[in-house]
Amino acid sequence: MMQKNLSALVATMFAAIAFSTASVGESQSRVVDNDPQELTLQVAASSAEKSERPILIPRDDLMQRADLYDINLSPDGRWLSYRRENDQRNELWLHNIASGEDNRVMANSEDAEVEWSGDGKLLWLPDNKGLAVFDIDSMKGRRIVRYDADRGQRFWGVDHNAPNVAILREKIPVKGEWRYRYLAVDGSGKTRLLRETERTLLHLLLDQKGKLRYASGYDGEKFDTVIWRFEKKGRHELMRCPLPQQCRPVAFHESDAGEILWALAHNGENLMSLQRLKGGAIEWHIVHSDPRGISDAVSLLMQPGNSDWLALAYRPDRVEWYGRTPAMKSHLEKLRKQFPRANLDFTTSNDNERWLLRASKANWQYDRYFLYDVEHQSLASIFSEERKALIPSAHLIESVAVNWQGKDGMTLYGYLYLPKGIPLARAPLIAILHGGPYNRSNGDNDVATQLLVNRGYIVFKPNFRASTGHGVNYVTAARGDFGKEGVLDDIISGMDYLLANGIGDKNKQAVLGHSFGGYASLLAVTHYQDRFVFAVPSAAPVDMAWTMADIAIEGGSAISSEGPPIDILFPGYGVPYGEPTWHELMHRDSPIAHADELNVPVYLWAGAKDDRVALESLVRYFAESNAEFKPALLIDPESGHSPRERLNVEALAWLIEASADKHFGGGVTPPSRELEKFLNKNFQKGSAGLLESN
Repeated sequence: MMQKNLSALVATMFAAIAFSTASVGESQSRVVDNDPQELTLQVAASSAEKSERPILIPRDDLMQRADLYDINLSPDGRWLSYRRENDQRNELWLHNIASGEDNRVMANSEDAEVEWSGDGKLLWLPDNKGLAVFDIDSMKGRRIVRYDADRGQRFWGVDHNAPNVAILREKIPVKGEWRYRYLAVDGSGKTRLLRETERTLLHLLLDQKGKLRYASGYDGEKFDTVIWRFEKKGRHELMRCPLPQQCRPVAFHESDAGEILWALAHNGENLMSLQRLKGGAIEWHIVHSDPRGISDAVSLLMQPGNSDWLALAYRPDRVEWYGRTPAMKSHLEKLRKQFPRANLDFTTSNDNERWLLRASKANWQYDRYFLYDVEHQSLASIFSEERKALIPSAHLIESVAVNWQGKDGMTLYGYLYLPKGIPLARAPLIAILHGGPYNRSNGDNDVATQLLVNRGYIVFKPNFRASTGHGVNYVTAARGDFGKEGVLDDIISGMDYLLANGIGDKNKQAVLGHSFGGYASLLAVTHYQDRFVFAVPSAAPVDMAWTMADIAIEGGSAISSEGPPIDILFPGYGVPYGEPTWHELMHRDSPIAHADELNVPVYLWAGAKDDRVALESLVRYFAESNAEFKPALLIDPESGHSPRERLNVEALAWLIEASADKHFGGGVTPPSRELEKFLNKNFQKGSAGLLESN
């Protein structure tokens, strides 16, 4: 399997992971009778229990990715670009929608990105060496730019409003300071300077002549995000969003009546909304925000020419689209009925006559693609045979959105996956905790979740406070409480809520997570040892304060060197990072401080090349753990913070599956000879045996 598709596999392997703690009964708040949430749970539970138990799906089948992927519609609506795996090669192809003919663009597009020009006449193909273009009319490609490594050149992006240019960025030292230079490059490779800045820009909007008109970027000591308008005399500030608020310009429209700028922004509000600034106006106008009042805006469609917005999406639980015009509302309603409970994503042609629709559900192994003809309101499936699922949707599990009250009364959100054909009150309950912590679970399909649910376990994916997508107040509510209370309370209260409603066996609870989710998993078994049967923490910090301090000094992939440093970023999210008492609390509550007290089986995974979580810290935790409950430690010699290659990804999947089988008995796919050899070689001496028990 090729690298880009493997990256997708890793994403689906760890689409959601976080943490948990408390004894059952401390926060069991059963909802009141006739509460819509309780009714939803009752219906979902009843349906799951009455359903036929699916067959045991081999781990390898769940890990299979579609051979055809990365499908994109050209802006002129005539073509689809896509990638196909063929004999270990990652080919790039073009599909002519009218004729049905296919043309190969690249025999191996392994390292290349793919971006359409705004008029659909070119494919920009940047890789780590430079930039190539493929001309659609001639069906020929050529390299037009070779990056100058001394100037730190790299591809930055495209703006479809300027159809004939792409954007490169340079990072050069000037008098001891970094300067960022943004260059427009045309199809012949000719470049010209758009702008030179002291700090990196985040978003750019060009006019049709390829001149910089609007941009957002960092500004000031606190790294506020600012939207500027660029003119001959310089730049003019239009909006300022302090951390953790976000604001980005998304489109603008020029007419005789003046200019209109559109932005997705918080701009002092809790939730990100669509906002508009008309030429000459001083104040921004909120055009649309989530009608349910719980989600940031996530996606926007504009009318041809950007004269007005067309549709806007939010994700309170599933993706919900809202149209502006009666016609758009009618189209969206038709598609909602066609794909009930599915998450829909759209790419539209410049004239809005053709849409590429991607529909996804947790119980669909692969996303499904369609072309929608707006005039005739007709829907045509594309690449359905090439992307035919190996596993029927009836054998996979759809997610159920849940909400509950935290210890302090705060409403919290998450997702639940219920196994079929099993009495749920006697089924094991496993919390899968997302990383970050500034991230979220989306209720999508991922390998780890479907693997566990297929084995008969309930999976709970909480979006604890500090999760993104639910506004500024939600993401800052933790206030840095990443010890044995705060975020951990949210997960425990969520598990208690489920148990109180007959979802799960209180004597069969477990927790797993990756990165911050791995840290939280260790916290759970550290401070609630009588509650959990086992934990599988991967790439887990053993002391939050240590890891953050290490990243602040050493850098690495956890935080951009061009964005706010940790001592600015964390306080922006409400974390008192600069206060010694916070560090003391994190040390005092940390898993490493209580390693010798561990009495719960723990199965650790670590990447030897991890630049975020030091391998030495996990080795120390392993060494200092209670000798009578020595954890298992699998060190992947080839991986960094997450596994990338197929064998390495499967090793972690096996660790999760085998751990659950050892304690809950749901079944495990035996490892292949290659995998067994890898496991025997890389489990550390003294690890609790899993291979023997499986």
